[in-house]
Amino acid sequence: MSNSTYPLISVVMPAYNAERYISESIESVLQQSYPNIELIVINDGSNDNTASAIGHLMHAILYIETENKGVSAARNLGIQKAQGDWIAFLDADDIWFANKLKKQFEQLGGCNWSFTDSYYLGEHYKNNIKRSDLSPLFGGNIFENLLIENIITTSSVLVKKSIIQIAGGFDETLEALEDWKLWLGIAKEHPISYVNEPLLKYRVYPGSTSRKARKMLPLHEMIINHATSSLSSSKNTSIVKKRATYNSLNVCSYIAEDSQDHQFSLYCAYRAFLLSPLRISSLKRLVRCLLNTIKFGFSTRTSKQ
Repeated sequence: MSNSTYPLISVVMPAYNAERYISESIESVLQQSYPNIELIVINDGSNDNTASAIGHLMHAILYIETENKGVSAARNLGIQKAQGDWIAFLDADDIWFANKLKKQFEQLGGCNWSFTDSYYLGEHYKNNIKRSDLSPLFGGNIFENLLIENIITTSSVLVKKSIIQIAGGFDETLEALEDWKLWLGIAKEHPISYVNEPLLKYRVYPGSTSRKARKMLPLHEMIINHATSSLSSSKNTSIVKKRATYNSLNVCSYIAEDSQDHQFSLYCAYRAFLLSPLRISSLKRLVRCLLNTIKFGFSTRTSKQ
C-alpha cells in the first residue's frame, strides 16, 4: 500500500496526569491497520509519572513536554507540529480499535472530516453502551443537529488539517466544550462522514468538568450564541437556537440533579419549562425538580434542629 493511497495521518494525543491509561492508548494507535501514521503526544505539564509510563514507547512517538496550559493548547500545539494533511485525536485514556483509522479514511466519501460511533467505558457504563444508544448519530450537514446536541466524540474525529486551521483551532480560553465550539465552526461549512460502527472506547468519569452544571450552563449558552451570531435572522434560526437552549437547560438540570444540586436543577428545569410550556416532559421535569428541592431542603432543615 503506497503513501499516495494512504496519506500521512497525524494523531494528536494530549496528556495530563495520564500515567494510568496512556500506555494502552498509545498501543491502540501503534496497532492501527492504517499504514501511514505519526503519533504526537503532548505532556501538558503532568506532575505524575506520565513520562516514565511511556518510556518504552518513546521510540515510536513524537513526544513534547510543555507547561500546563490545558487540553486546547496541547491539541493546538500538536496540530501545529503535525506533518500530516490529516489529523486524528485520541485522548490519553481512550482506546481505538485496530481498524479505526482505515475504516474512517476509506469511508470519507469526499468529505473533509469524519466521526464514528463509540462505546462508553466507566463505572456507570459496564454493558457495552454505545453513544448511538443515547441519541441518533448521522452524517451530512449536521450543523443544526450539532447545535442542539454535541453528538461528536473528540477521540473519534478524523479531519483535514487545513480545515481545522481555517476554523481557528481549539479555543484556549474555554475550560470545557472547546471541542463542541470547533465542530460547530467546521460544520457550518463542511458536511461530515459518519461511520456507523463503534470504533473506540471512550472513558467517562462522573466527576469530570463536563458533569459540573453550574460551570457548564454559561458555556453552553455562550457557544450557542457564538454559533448562531453569524447566521441570518430568520424564524428557522430562532427555532433552532431555542431548541438548543432548551436541550442545554435539560442536560444541565439532569447533571445538577445527579450531583445533588437540586436548587440549580430546579432553576434549569424552570427555564426549560418557560421555553416549552406545552411539552408534557417539561412539566414532569419541573415537578420532579420541585419535589426534590422541597424534600431535600426539608431534610436539611430537620437535621439541623
